[in-house]
Amino acid sequence: MSTEHASEQYIASLIDQTLADFFSRSLAEAKDVDDHYATLWQNLERLHQSGGKRIRPKIVVMSYLAFGGKDLEAIIPIACAQELLHFSMLIHDDIIDRDLVRYGVDNITGSYLHVYEPIVASPSDRLHYANSAAILAGDLMIAGAHKLIADSTLSADTKIVAMTQMYESIFNVAGGELIDTESSFRPIGAIDPLKVTLYKTASYSFVGPCVIGAQLANAPAAKITLLRDFATNLGIAYQLTDDLLGVFGDEAKTGKSNTGDIREGKKTHLIDLTRHNLSDQDSDFFNTHFGTATISDNDVQAIKNLIISSGAKEQSENTIARHVQSARQALTELAFHPEATAQFEALIDKATKRDY
Repeated sequence: MSTEHASEQYIASLIDQTLADFFSRSLAEAKDVDDHYATLWQNLERLHQSGGKRIRPKIVVMSYLAFGGKDLEAIIPIACAQELLHFSMLIHDDIIDRDLVRYGVDNITGSYLHVYEPIVASPSDRLHYANSAAILAGDLMIAGAHKLIADSTLSADTKIVAMTQMYESIFNVAGGELIDTESSFRPIGAIDPLKVTLYKTASYSFVGPCVIGAQLANAPAAKITLLRDFATNLGIAYQLTDDLLGVFGDEAKTGKSNTGDIREGKKTHLIDLTRHNLSDQDSDFFNTHFGTATISDNDVQAIKNLIISSGAKEQSENTIARHVQSARQALTELAFHPEATAQFEALIDKATKRDY
């Protein structure tokens, strides 16, 4: 099918089939190694099929087509590599956050706690071995991302371009993940939450997929610079919106808790603004209760009220609006054809116009 007539449904089907084939082949090969290794791949396949919107591979294709790319089937594996990279980050992030659930089901660690329960008596040892399996699972997804690129039909030079950009994404998200993790115990103000947002989210979720798609379509360097600007601003706006959802979101619509970030003491840009704006008296209350797992529902609501009354919620919304405007300005300067422009406009809306 020509790229001019490739529907979103057709593109989504190519992405889904390529990912399904990857897991099917890997599971078959794992069975040749050992049945217990096959169990790991079965858990990976099950978890991957349990959720996710495949946004990152779709962004790669959008960018590729916007710059006139013609060989859709050839770049689908590179697009899917972005999905495996994302999956690896989720697996590792769950270990760091000590989470046992993803997409409403047991994640890799959670699954292995059940696998090891009959054979590992010590709960601490069981958690250690379950996390060990999850670390290996995340590593396999990174390796799988590189394999999809290596096995693609692209030229050797183009594969190097894709792998180089992939490394940049991994390098940046690892840095963002580290400083985000350290923000939980470093002094307040030691780490800029916006820097975390830039490197942990924008870098690999938006910049990487946009740039790889453009590079594969041989976009001019000046256009890629504009695209980076677009993706960076959109990525920051997306994460800041997500932070607002973590406190003010409608749980029935978002599917995520609107108290967890407060109970966990998540140091987002929203919280940084709140702390900066509060009076000494309100600061004492906020710092006493924020990040307390046993905080009462009334005190959770009091924390939310302080975030609003301090002006932090409004400031965060204004920051989101500025980044969205910057993204739209870059999109205007990119001067895509109308259909591509409409797709990127829809991406902006999908990333930032969510209920909270």
